[in-house]
Amino acid sequence: MRLPRGVRVTGTRLDPILASVVARAASRAKAGAPETGQEPCAANFRAALAGPGLGFIAECKRRAPSAGELSGEADLAARAEAYARGGAVALSILTEEEHFGGHARDLVAVTSSGLPRLRKDFLISSAMVIESARLGADGVLLICACLDPSLLEELAACARERGLFTLLEIHDEAELGLALEFAPDAIGVNSRDLRDFTIDLGTAERLLPLIPEGVLSVAESGLTNTADFARVAAAGADAALVGTALMRAEDPAGLLRTWREELS
Repeated sequence: MRLPRGVRVTGTRLDPILASVVARAASRAKAGAPETGQEPCAANFRAALAGPGLGFIAECKRRAPSAGELSGEADLAARAEAYARGGAVALSILTEEEHFGGHARDLVAVTSSGLPRLRKDFLISSAMVIESARLGADGVLLICACLDPSLLEELAACARERGLFTLLEIHDEAELGLALEFAPDAIGVNSRDLRDFTIDLGTAERLLPLIPEGVLSVAESGLTNTADFARVAAAGADAALVGTALMRAEDPAGLLRTWREELS
């Protein structure tokens, strides 16, 4: 499938996901996004991540290419509420359908948690950013690996115009340099190798200290225990985005409380 303007062929396992996102783009645009009546609030997300200690961005997702099926929950509200009880500072909602089992309506379903919401998806157009705002997201994830600089700039500007917090995801020094050109609210360092989905937390330990003061930093992928969180916190992370470990937990609130106590 031919990708739209500004969307990169990466030569990694990201490409089939991007192809499915493109394939759904027409039907998504035709259906439109429901108006929730809630305005995005970047300030809420920024404040959540700027608090003391390592904050936890708890993720809702039903499956992942690297981990398989994680949950059969049709409604993620109860899990999101458990995350809030456990002390998560924000939510990440995985809305990609084919590979992660998500849907844009999941952003609306977790409103009852009261936590700021990040739409985590493979956003490839301003229309998808605008859709995120209409669905009540407070922030969006933009992945530097799959976006040309011109499109990345366009989407970041679109997000700011609509009051959305911008988290730009990087995997190496070159992407960090690119991301910083667009004044993001935060940089997310993903320790997953997109070629084979292996994890190397050394990536986070190498890149997090390079993020300048004034830009929030988030460690992403492969974080499963207190030792992992201590490593990224020592490298300078303001927050850790955790999905698989929490989705597999029978008591996610208790697990979050344990992590926070062990890090204090």
